[in-house]
Amino acid sequence: GLVPPPFVPDPRKVYAKDLGDVGAFSSVKGVELDEGDVALGDTFASGTVPIPWQEELIETGLFQELNVWGPPGTLPPDLDPNNSP
Repeated sequence: GLVPPPFVPDPRKVYAKDLGDVGAFSSVKGVELDEGDVALGDTFASGTVPIPWQEELIETGLFQELNVWGPPGTLPPDLDPNNSP
């Protein structure tokens, strides 16, 4: 409390990555989003990684190469805490 914080969220605003996040945590039911709402949401960033970069990772196959998992229900060796380094 000695130094003012660099950012104080406004309690009247919704801080969400996209419109889907708003619906996941909203207690208001029965609200329908129209095309204007979707257009407004599309003008904002959808995350920390730009969409063109995400598409490039998928198109080049790098995502598939990095997204390696073990057999169903198991972790890959690099994430398994029981596996020795």
